Amino acid sequence: MASYETVRRPGDPGSPSRAFRAPMVFDAYVPDRLAARPHALTDIDGRAVLEATVALAESETRTTVLGSADALGRMLLRAEAVGSSMIEGLEVSPRKLLEEEVRDQGPTGPWTTAREVLGNIDAMAYLTEAVVPGRAVTIDIVLEAHRRLMAATTTPELGGRVRSIQNWIGGPTPASAVFVPPIPERVPGLLDDLVQFINTSVLPPMAIAAIAHAQFETIHPFADGNGRIGRGLIHAVLRSRGVTVHSAPPVSLVLATRAAEYEAALQRFRHTSAPDSDSAQSAAGQFVRLFADAMAEVVDRMGQFEARIAEIKDGWRGALVGVRSDSAAWSVLELGPRMPVMTVHTFAVATGKSEQAANTALSVLVERGVLAQRSAGRRNRVFEADAVIGALTLLERRLASPVGDTALAPPNRRVPAAPPRSDD
Repeated sequence: MASYETVRRPGDPGSPSRAFRAPMVFDAYVPDRLAARPHALTDIDGRAVLEATVALAESETRTTVLGSADALGRMLLRAEAVGSSMIEGLEVSPRKLLEEEVRDQGPTGPWTTAREVLGNIDAMAYLTEAVVPGRAVTIDIVLEAHRRLMAATTTPELGGRVRSIQNWIGGPTPASAVFVPPIPERVPGLLDDLVQFINTSVLPPMAIAAIAHAQFETIHPFADGNGRIGRGLIHAVLRSRGVTVHSAPPVSLVLATRAAEYEAALQRFRHTSAPDSDSAQSAAGQFVRLFADAMAEVVDRMGQFEARIAEIKDGWRGALVGVRSDSAAWSVLELGPRMPVMTVHTFAVATGKSEQAANTALSVLVERGVLAQRSAGRRNRVFEADAVIGALTLLERRLASPVGDTALAPPNRRVPAAPPRSDD
């Protein structure tokens, strides 16, 4: 049965903090093991899971309007990384993130918020690519994702390593914390149990993803990056169970909007009742229902996003009437949604053309109003598909509204400014 254990820590005379120089007593949580625990969904929880699963399946099988499922997947993965990072206090606009991405300074570049969010994109992309339908989720996969995430932070040495120290959430010390995760000695066994549950549970995949995420956040196995890897784990579970193949629905953008509900549901999940008790089952079910409702909402907004991209591409086709059919400029129909910010070099690589031909094509796209050139000087030019960036911004703004429509209810958290002539 889940419980709290009392931890008595001796003082550290060499600590720079006076609070840690004195002896300390605190209670650390010991969660239930999931693999052997009974799990049952109420009819209400089950319906929420079924509706979200059906909606996501229809989204996956629907013919996308972006020219390829990979393009849609990349854009939604980027939106998911933005939302997941936002929950951790890392805020960056879609445009700034895209501009940082196209610079591609690699792991040796200077730290920026955008670069750290790009590290989250890399970690999430790895989780969804390393886990294919039918393949087990393993601890090694999670550790590698964490290494990639932390490589873009100011503490890369923490990456890919399960913590050997006590961590806590809220407050200056464990003794005054809002929540204290399990002691380090318990973490390896709890992670083994978690992946066993993920790979063997007979619950619906949506429920497995929700419960696995809540348990991961409860274990808090890393010194940093737990929230982002825990939300990335959602997509690894859904991919492993074959629910998603192409996309990573940005459910974190909805969870960020419902932050208070999300945190409260996590706290309820950390019960101290018998695992088969009504209170324990209810706590898990409430978290599953919150998660399923958030997933259903984001899938609905994804449909709106696809429709907007279709309109944009139709406009581009009209703008390019009269341009030779063999011109590289027409490649924008496939590349623009996937690469809304590009340089001559990245466009040349993506099209297989010379940089001279790429430069000519980009000039045509600027003249026709498809792309906008920004940055000063020939060496630093970037070309941006403002319409696509605007669509990404609208998606983020809509998912920040409590009712999914900023015309009816404004965003309840910080979001990028609305693009010009928006209809959000």
